[in-house]
Amino acid sequence: MARKNLNIDIIDTHIGQKIYELRIARGLSRQELGDKIGVTHQQCQKYEKGTNRVSAGRLVLIAKVLDKPIDYFYTNIASETPSTERISNQRLCIEVSRNFMKIKNSVYQDAVSTLIRTLAKEVS
Repeated sequence: MARKNLNIDIIDTHIGQKIYELRIARGLSRQELGDKIGVTHQQCQKYEKGTNRVSAGRLVLIAKVLDKPIDYFYTNIASETPSTERISNQRLCIEVSRNFMKIKNSVYQDAVSTLIRTLAKEVS
């Protein structure tokens, strides 16, 4: 059995987090990303969680599908650690965005937008 290396695990998790963030930002499901890179949605989940290491060749495919340069996945490795709070916030933002797009009345959309701007100013 291979020895665990914490530094490698951190890198795998970091790259997986970047893949997850980009996939969500592009509105792709794990199945859609998997189809585009030739793996199952389960394998995509393992990449995103850092459970399985992404090979260099597969990462090149992922970078092309997600329209990012390969070095994007390696930036800020030392200074950034995955955060469950950040993931939760991303999910909430996506949910808010999807629900906002369902509002057909432009007056209501403006009201929601004004509310969010006002609340954001209070936090600053």
